[in-house]
Amino acid sequence: MAMGELLYELIDAENPIEVMAAWKIYDDLTKDFSLIMTMENYEKDIYPEGLTNILNQENTDFVPYFQSEKILFLDDNIVNDMSEFPETQIKYDYSIMLDTNYTSYIEDFLNQQNKPNFPQESIYRTIDIMLKNNFNYDYTFYLIENYQNLFLAGEQEFSVTNKSHLALYKNLYHLELFKSIDSQLYLNERKIEFQITPNEAQLKTDHLIKSVYKESNGLKIFIEAHKNIKLLLIGIWQIQFEGKASPKNKMKKLINYMVEKVGIYYEREMIIAYEYFKNPKSVGMLNKINKGGKQKDLLWKIENIVWDFLVPRVMEFTITANKENSYFIPLFLSHDKKLKELITLFKIKGFILHRETFEFYPIPEINTTRFFEEEGLIKEIEGIQNQDTELRRKAVRAYNINTHFEIINVEFDKLAKILNS
Repeated sequence: MAMGELLYELIDAENPIEVMAAWKIYDDLTKDFSLIMTMENYEKDIYPEGLTNILNQENTDFVPYFQSEKILFLDDNIVNDMSEFPETQIKYDYSIMLDTNYTSYIEDFLNQQNKPNFPQESIYRTIDIMLKNNFNYDYTFYLIENYQNLFLAGEQEFSVTNKSHLALYKNLYHLELFKSIDSQLYLNERKIEFQITPNEAQLKTDHLIKSVYKESNGLKIFIEAHKNIKLLLIGIWQIQFEGKASPKNKMKKLINYMVEKVGIYYEREMIIAYEYFKNPKSVGMLNKINKGGKQKDLLWKIENIVWDFLVPRVMEFTITANKENSYFIPLFLSHDKKLKELITLFKIKGFILHRETFEFYPIPEINTTRFFEEEGLIKEIEGIQNQDTELRRKAVRAYNINTHFEIINVEFDKLAKILNS
């Protein structure tokens, strides 16, 4: 209850004084947490020089997790240090995640000697910007997105004798080379010079493959999340196309579907679903699936859409995974217009994370309780949290896991019939 009240206070906070006052009121709770908070009434831009201008450009491929570059960091240690040293230096870092397409673009960029024939000039300009500014970036999402695809056929080991595995290996190899490019030389003379040898790039790639795909079970949590989101999206499309109903009544059906079929309440996706029910064209990613016509590769299309929905959740994972070293600010790089739109449909104002556990709370720009009250759906939303419903959702989650999510095939078949009717 206290955490919910704190979240409401922070959503409405407009300046650092209001944020710190709210943090102090709930100090019995906040002593174990850290806060990342954006607000327009704050002067500090934490991004490296040049990145803010790029983020504010029209049609940029760079998409931030947080809605603003004006970011405040707060925890008890910072408050104590600020009382003695007003100019306290706060340790933070950032990184730009690449989607699968951009990893391929970079390989093309290197293989074609800095003059690749990209379908859009903006892709070349973006890679050019990355090199000139020497931005930090990583391929966490790329590795997670490809994990399921690589091992979908039952392979237990990563092997370059597998065509799909080899393609990923080559992309990672070229990314290691790309990371090592002398950015100053490129900026001054437009020359590409690697600061590691091909053999060193190969060793780095081997180490990455081993640590991520051979020794870590951490990525498996995203496979389960992928299945849950897939099940939820299938329900959204079922409800959208099975018959005429008002957006409000469709939402009531979705809430029931979420309780009885999924067992997990996904706030971000529920808000986006409601906007989709009101105006399908406003959510281009969901509007990719439509009734009638050929439904070739329908499941493959849905699989890819689900990965796009997981982008913000992967960024949240990186915030919590890096907390021991510093505060962490994730960004995403994609040329997919619908994906960029999807990320901005649920804007994030702040982020509370526990300093010892993986507990965290995204703070949306909108007060979702107020939103559902205004839409006349608050009774249904609050019903999700009652004890009986929580027990029911827990049982549904356990059943889905124990049956290896067989329900996905059942619900997908229902969707296919609806779309073809």
